[in-house]
Amino acid sequence: MERARAEEGRGMRTLALVVAAVLLAVSFSAFPVSAAAQSPAPSPAGGPAIPILYLQVIGETVGTKYEFTPSVILLPQVPIVLNVTFYNNQSTSSAVAHTFTINDAKGNPVINTGLVNPQANVTFQFTINSMTNITYSNRTLTNYSFTPGPYPGSTDNGTIQWYCIPHSSLGMVGTIMLATAIPTAAVPQKGVLLRAYWIGMIGIAAMLVWIVISYFVIKSSSPHFKDHKAHVRKGLP
Repeated sequence: MERARAEEGRGMRTLALVVAAVLLAVSFSAFPVSAAAQSPAPSPAGGPAIPILYLQVIGETVGTKYEFTPSVILLPQVPIVLNVTFYNNQSTSSAVAHTFTINDAKGNPVINTGLVNPQANVTFQFTINSMTNITYSNRTLTNYSFTPGPYPGSTDNGTIQWYCIPHSSLGMVGTIMLATAIPTAAVPQKGVLLRAYWIGMIGIAAMLVWIVISYFVIKSSSPHFKDHKAHVRKGLP
């Protein structure tokens, strides 16, 4: 009988150790694993790479107005490379052509797609070094840096403005803004991240389970441990 109790005690200890190992593995899997930091690919000149933002701008009729969609481009940072595909969404029967144009500070159109016919598109790329400096590769493939200026009839408001040459007077204009320059509407509320909350809850649950496991491991290892059958044999409840 003592041998049976010893075997039963060893079985309980083995089960407790297996459960503990499983809980330990689950607890560690709940915590985020740090990923290896990846350095950006160097630029051809050997400096840090400049990120590229790919986007599509559509020229179309909204209601009774000619508009760009989107009419506002938010930049996450500068410098940044903008790769723009300008698409004219007018119907072929309308024969309405649009342009995507950015002037320099002297009012000269430097970045200009020319007239883009309905259902056609053109892709071009330029680098915004800052909100007051743009580098553009012109038709001769030589880089040209310039200070952007407002579209005709507008004023410089600290943003980079683009427009459609034949329809700017009708309101077909757009704006490039730096996102960090936009004032926040309200102070964001502070709270506990959902992931941190669940990690804390898992930690508390694991601690409680460890206490229960420790109790049974210590109890089964004690020479004074008696199961219910031993109590019954001695006339105990």
